[in-house]
Amino acid sequence: MLLRLLLGFLAVIVLLVSFNYLSFTFFQSNIRGEIIRYNAQNIRFTSDRYEEHFQLVQKQMYALYFNDEMSGLLMSTGNARFQLLDRIKQEIVKVVGNPLIYVDNAIVVFQDPTLTLSRTGTNDRVSLFEKFYASPEYPDAFWQQQFQETYTSKIFPMASFREHAFYQSGEAMPKGQFIPYINKHWQNNDFYLVAMLDAGKLFRAFHRSVNANFIIYDQAKRPIYSTTGQTDLQRIPQLTGDDTYVLQDNTYYFYRKGEFTGFTYLNIVPGASISEQVSRLNLTLILLLLLALTVSVVLSVWFSMRFHKPVKMMVSTIQKPIGGQEGLFKSKIREFELIGRKLEDMLTTNAKIQLDLMHKDNQLASFGYLNKLKNIHNGSRGAVDSMLLQVNRFIIYEITYKDRFWEEMKEEPGPLTYCIYEFINTGIRQVFPTALTLQVESRQMLTVLGDTDETRLTAYIEELLQVLSHDKDYYFFTIAVSPAFPPQTDVTVAYEQTVKLLQQRKLKESTQVVRETAGRPAGHLFPPAQEQQFDSNLAAGNTQELLQLLDRHLALMERKCATVQQYQEFVVEIVQKVRKTLHALRLDDEAIEPVLTGLRTGESFYAGRHYRRFFSRLLVAACEEIRGQRKNADPTIDFVLHYIEQHYAEDLTLEIVAEHLPITAGYLSTVFKEKTGEYFVDYVNGVRIREAQRMLLETDMRVQDIAVRAGYQNVNSFNRMFKKWSGMSPREFRKEQLAGAVPVEE
Repeated sequence: MLLRLLLGFLAVIVLLVSFNYLSFTFFQSNIRGEIIRYNAQNIRFTSDRYEEHFQLVQKQMYALYFNDEMSGLLMSTGNARFQLLDRIKQEIVKVVGNPLIYVDNAIVVFQDPTLTLSRTGTNDRVSLFEKFYASPEYPDAFWQQQFQETYTSKIFPMASFREHAFYQSGEAMPKGQFIPYINKHWQNNDFYLVAMLDAGKLFRAFHRSVNANFIIYDQAKRPIYSTTGQTDLQRIPQLTGDDTYVLQDNTYYFYRKGEFTGFTYLNIVPGASISEQVSRLNLTLILLLLLALTVSVVLSVWFSMRFHKPVKMMVSTIQKPIGGQEGLFKSKIREFELIGRKLEDMLTTNAKIQLDLMHKDNQLASFGYLNKLKNIHNGSRGAVDSMLLQVNRFIIYEITYKDRFWEEMKEEPGPLTYCIYEFINTGIRQVFPTALTLQVESRQMLTVLGDTDETRLTAYIEELLQVLSHDKDYYFFTIAVSPAFPPQTDVTVAYEQTVKLLQQRKLKESTQVVRETAGRPAGHLFPPAQEQQFDSNLAAGNTQELLQLLDRHLALMERKCATVQQYQEFVVEIVQKVRKTLHALRLDDEAIEPVLTGLRTGESFYAGRHYRRFFSRLLVAACEEIRGQRKNADPTIDFVLHYIEQHYAEDLTLEIVAEHLPITAGYLSTVFKEKTGEYFVDYVNGVRIREAQRMLLETDMRVQDIAVRAGYQNVNSFNRMFKKWSGMSPREFRKEQLAGAVPVEE
């Protein structure tokens, strides 16, 4: 046995040594080619990243160039000009503030030598390029000369820029090494844009080779960027477009030409460096081969001696029966004694797992049923589908906990709900053994019946009502019993119809059984006369009159035994009226948001007092806001806001509105900002965008026509402003809002 085991280990050693030797031979012959391919891939990656980045920067510069504010700046004067300069500056700050664009500054250079604009503000051209961005290679005359050049986009060689101190004795501070990137347009020679690309950051971001001898040069062999300081490129060999590298004087020149700029990207790798890498790898492979051989021999001897006897005992033990205690392995070796105990534990655990799997199978069947009812596709078929063929009727139990429960229990009702679920499940199975009961929501249970015996079902429900009545001070139930469905009925549709029955309960604090949809008598909404009275009192902020009107109407609904659905529809109508009135008075509806939180969080409304309390809080908050607005009314601002509402589709400026008032446009701008908290132009855009949103949802007009009617003659400006206010384009807004709209019943 020992001899066979030792021979086996020796065979493994021979295979391992053979594998290592073949691996060594293979890698030794291919390693130089791999290093060359590595450097070729690196220069390809580096050139692609540089080219993509130059295109990205050009797009950013042209986006600034064709900005509406830039076009308006040349024709503006006074305060309007300063406002446009400030907005353009903010756009520049956004661009250069992106850490992944690697632009130190973006500068707008104007024909007027007294004006340049950058992220730090405005300067005259001489101060900017002789003081803040000073470089011998790029004096002020260079920047003036660019107005005479005919190119539209050009990248210039890297240079070191310095910033001179404000006092004469101060030393100039290094600012960095930047690559100037100028963009302009042949139709407009009034200004051009300069992007100061940070050369060091670009190199660290895009260069992946361990060798740092990297050069970028243009078609005239003028260096754009160089890490070697080499400016004479005549010694570089002729580079053709067919190869990826050239070998000359034991030096590798890996290169690639950019498609966008036409630049040549060159990485210079001395041949000695590659030879050194090959030698180090060869030595590493030899050492690994010797180490593997030594470890293999030592391990083969040690394992042979260590495992000879234990393996023999294990084999003989495995051949014994496992059913009883005698089958377990007994050994003085601690590890094998542990194996014996683990085998016993595994058998015990296996029995427990079988029981647990049976329980989980039942749970999975319930989950599959829920998915089918709620039309959630999970890819499983078979057992659930066969069960659904026997579905005949649904019963939904919805529990509502009263105020007394929350006051006395001081805890979540989850455990109590589960106990009630178990009670219902046990009781229904005694009457209908094939019934399936599920807890579909936190306070909602569902029973699925395949039996149509109406007599037994009625008797069961009556017995259940008697039991539930014992705790009627703490909770009550709404029990929706569906009619008997014919075979092949869509169970999802049938389930949804049964859920709708829950909304037909009357507003009473007792358990109710709903079997069919109740009629919907008129009277749960305001008649025209009361609606007009409500609207006028709401606009005037008359809280008491509104509450009295609502109290009378709620009393009428109680006498007519209105359903929960009708109460909810009435709540929606009142909330919509309050919102509409606040918007008409140009008031923010934040004052009523705390009141509406209860509706969104599922606060229980099961009695008339809850609705009265809700309406009281809602109308008090809204009327206080309305009365406060009337106290702070300003005739001038009221006129301006009214004028904007009437003329938003026309050309609107501060000067035009000020002509109708005995004040100047500048003073009107100050007063408007002070009273409304918004700039005039922002408020006008807000009115226009809200009107555009209304037309998008209520009409089928084209976006171009809506833009004109909203006061935008340029559809691009409209799209940009709409996305700024709404977070999406007009077409996306219309599609999303219409897709999420819920039709209202007539």
